[in-house]
Amino acid sequence: MRVAATMNFWKSLNKSELVAAGLLIALGVSIVQQARDWVYVTPDGPGPGFFPLWIGSAIIALATVVVLRHLFAVFRQQPVAKINWKGTRRVLLGWTGLAVSIALLEPAGFVVSFLLLVLFLVMVIYRRSFIAALCVGLGATAGFWILFVKLLQVQLPAGPWGF
Repeated sequence: MRVAATMNFWKSLNKSELVAAGLLIALGVSIVQQARDWVYVTPDGPGPGFFPLWIGSAIIALATVVVLRHLFAVFRQQPVAKINWKGTRRVLLGWTGLAVSIALLEPAGFVVSFLLLVLFLVMVIYRRSFIAALCVGLGATAGFWILFVKLLQVQLPAGPWGF
């Protein structure tokens, strides 16, 4: 009887959700461990370890909530939500676009990599026309460039075009 209940318990678990939460907990722990080596607070305010420590802690806490919520639903024998594969595909495409954009930062520069990211997100994720994506991309890229480069004087990768 007990073996059957245990087997039923394991079958009802959404293992992919638990694995994802476990990976997020591991990521959060890694971030917190790295942040502990950095200065938490300086005389001028938060140091380089302040935000990573809190972000890592939040990742750990929220991923733990996902695990506990899932386990409590299984113990109460409530149905666990199935994976929305269509939505998952779009999320993974978005993350892939972001990763490619980050990889293009140094060789292509901020302006080109950010413009390509916005074009990709608007056309593929939000399914809008190329003209709409181009308008949003040019506006967002110009806005970010003016804000960071001109107003805040942040050094962003210029790429071969020099802007």
